[in-house]
Amino acid sequence: MNNNMNKKCIMAVGAHPDDLEFGCPVMVRNLIKEGFDAYYVIATNGENGCKKKVKSKQERIDIRRSEQMEAAKKIGVKKVYFLGNKDGFLEYTETLRKKLTLLIKALKPEIVFSFDPANQDFTSINLFHRDHRITGLATFDAVFAAKNEFIYPHKNGLHKVEKIYFFGSNNPNYYLDISGDINFKLDVLSSYISQFPNFENFANFYKENLTQHHPDFKYSEAFRVMDVVQISF
Repeated sequence: MNNNMNKKCIMAVGAHPDDLEFGCPVMVRNLIKEGFDAYYVIATNGENGCKKKVKSKQERIDIRRSEQMEAAKKIGVKKVYFLGNKDGFLEYTETLRKKLTLLIKALKPEIVFSFDPANQDFTSINLFHRDHRITGLATFDAVFAAKNEFIYPHKNGLHKVEKIYFFGSNNPNYYLDISGDINFKLDVLSSYISQFPNFENFANFYKENLTQHHPDFKYSEAFRVMDVVQISF
């Protein structure tokens, strides 16, 4: 999958198309500018979150995938992997953990992004719902499994991720100032026409309610950054 194994890369895992654009697009773009390749993994089809009045399930899937591809192109993502699970019905299975683990072993990312699995206070039905919780937990477990040679063996061997950047976290410890990049982030989010038919209203709501994480920055992306420590003796 990663033809240049010496190339630095990152892997970002979302539950639905648009999750990663809410969580980490400016950070991902900045890392791409620093020389990283970026890969996206989307766990579900997102078909049940499509607000556009489309009766056909396949058409809704196609719309959301197309929008995700457009957003990823704007950011500079090298490839998007769609795992194809049903939106709203994601289950923690060994198949899900295996797919994520094997992608980590294949791509060998230094950094992995996903939802924070530590968020279990259920204060927001939008942020802490089932698909998001399971995606974060499965990603966390896949990072652990990937550094083991015998859990889901891969021809590339094991791989130890250096850091996990959890977005949507209740306890962030790192803030990226995106005050000068807010228009870029909104442009990326505007790829999701099926989600935001009145984008101007959404953009105003977003700036006023969803980006003011740090008192020193007008707008920011917030993460709980965790070092992956290898215990050895």
